[in-house]
Amino acid sequence: MGNTSERVDLLVDLSLRTVDGGSDEFHAWCQEAQQLSRKLRYAPGLAMADLEQALTAFRTGDQEEAIRLLEPMILRLDSLGFDQGFGAPLAFLRVVQNAAGKQQDRYDYYTAALHRYEGTELNQSLAMCHHAIAGYYYRTRQYGAAVEHYMKARAILQEANPGDAPNETMVIGWCYEDWGNPQRAIVLLREALEDHKRLNDQATVSEIHLHLANDELALGDTTAALQDFDRSRAQWHVLDDANAAIFRSRYIQAMLRMGRMEEAELELITLRDLVRRAQVPLTSNHGTCEVDYCGYLFHQLRGEPVLADSLLAEALREALRLSDLPLVLKYRKAFATRLGLKGDHESALREASMYIHLNDSLLAITNAEAVAAYESQVKERDAALEIQRQHHRVKRQRILLIAAISGALLLSALAWSVHRGKKRSDELLLNILPAEVARELKNTGSSEARHIEQATILFTDFQGFTEASERLTPQELVEELDTCFKAFDAIITTRGIEKIKTIGDAYMAAGGLQRQRPGTVAEVVHAALDMQDFMRTRKAERTAKGRPAFDMRVGIHTGPVVAGIVGVKKFQYDIWGDTVNTANRMESSGEVGRVNISEATYALVKDAKKVREVNGEWPIVNGGSIHSPTPDHHSPATAHSPFTNSHSPAFVFTPRGRISAKGKGELEMYFVERG
Repeated sequence: MGNTSERVDLLVDLSLRTVDGGSDEFHAWCQEAQQLSRKLRYAPGLAMADLEQALTAFRTGDQEEAIRLLEPMILRLDSLGFDQGFGAPLAFLRVVQNAAGKQQDRYDYYTAALHRYEGTELNQSLAMCHHAIAGYYYRTRQYGAAVEHYMKARAILQEANPGDAPNETMVIGWCYEDWGNPQRAIVLLREALEDHKRLNDQATVSEIHLHLANDELALGDTTAALQDFDRSRAQWHVLDDANAAIFRSRYIQAMLRMGRMEEAELELITLRDLVRRAQVPLTSNHGTCEVDYCGYLFHQLRGEPVLADSLLAEALREALRLSDLPLVLKYRKAFATRLGLKGDHESALREASMYIHLNDSLLAITNAEAVAAYESQVKERDAALEIQRQHHRVKRQRILLIAAISGALLLSALAWSVHRGKKRSDELLLNILPAEVARELKNTGSSEARHIEQATILFTDFQGFTEASERLTPQELVEELDTCFKAFDAIITTRGIEKIKTIGDAYMAAGGLQRQRPGTVAEVVHAALDMQDFMRTRKAERTAKGRPAFDMRVGIHTGPVVAGIVGVKKFQYDIWGDTVNTANRMESSGEVGRVNISEATYALVKDAKKVREVNGEWPIVNGGSIHSPTPDHHSPATAHSPFTNSHSPAFVFTPRGRISAKGKGELEMYFVERG
């Protein structure tokens, strides 16, 4: 490479990527980068003159000083038109903010930067903003938003810097892993694995094998998990101390889950030595190194409660110091369980209450931020609407002028054109928004986010999608998805249910969102059964022709949500809340060809009846209301109704008992079929 500007960029990249890995080589690399920049008069290199000082502050724990030095450095590089990827100050700032526990500052900074880079040619900088925002959402367990931003980063990097794009595929896999969908995670992680093998990135290959092993363990495939654990360990000799410690931390927890105590003990001794020698923190850019939590699990299983509890307390203190709310939640929950087992029910209740409060706080943050983002965007939309109104006033003046000249005939033609355009506009608006929200938006120029006490959420996901995609051309694959989703659209429209969105090959809908719509819990269940009927018919048709076809899982849960509009460009009606996450768990915990529902949904439809009428039959939910009259009470007014008095169950249920759901513990679940 020689003494070129590319070498300066490489030295900076090496310094930033390794500074939290336990090495002090960043000092020499930063100094060489500065000497070479002065010799070459390389402006971007000179703009990073304070880099060594910033990294030293970071290593010594003075995160405020590191941030103070990095932020103007980023702006200087922006002014030079320097596109900043992973090996530049823009991406590293998020690492410092994480170490300082400044998650909200991270979100605010990169959101503002995102707007700054949009419309410029600094594509890697734009991708880094999406990556950093995704990381914020990931840490606050908003996995859908995290996936969206990671996918945007990946799409940009595939053009701007293809070598970094596989990293985004990997972290999208992590999102699905923590979201409770190990099947989808495995597909993405295997794609990332092949890409990183081609890049000869042994450390990341080892990390991906570790994640694959954990996902396979979650699915009960112990044989595959052990194979991937072995493949991961085979690469550990190339890791720096930080990564070696983090990987061992994950490996130990898996070994303890499998009851392999001796192996876990040996690795725990090595881990403690690594952490002490390299000063590996609980969280870093490389990941989470839970040495105290590993010790807690090990000593708890070995019957040493005093030592176990002290280690858990230390883990909690460090998580609190870093403001890492997901880890705080994890450790609080463990504390409540430990105290309950010891018989200290008063303390256990206190810890459980704290856990519930923190969990609710995290959900409130999620919902509040969605609403806050929506409200800030309403102002932008109001300004856009005012410009639109001005254009309409000008158009009206022109129409009047033309009418005066051309006469009543032309005026009539124009009026019809305006009416037809307005009708088409209304149809398009109703295609993306519920009618009530569309009316509010048209009448006031904005729409308020609403809390809905009881909504029923439906998730579908195709089994065999990856296998089918290998046997179909991209066009055939999209056409088959389009056929299925159009059928689903027709089904939910008939049932009065709102489509929320599609995410890849997943489909999401909800009933009960609009006060004036008849979408009830029973209608959502019927819609799910209709969808499975369609998929069975579709598969039979395609199989008869020798074509690949999809199988499908469906999950349903009922509970409170927040609903509103997000965005200005291509704005979208969406819903948020723990109810959505639980519905997704119902789908991922279900079985192909079945409809899996939660205990909350079951309680609302278990007494549903079919009421027969001359021209058909309707499901009636006891205590609910739909568009058909109910014959449950035979007053004189209904004595001669066209309904029969013989009711039969609308649904038949198969109790599944308490099923483990990722991130939710064990939940009661039921398979449902038509009665």
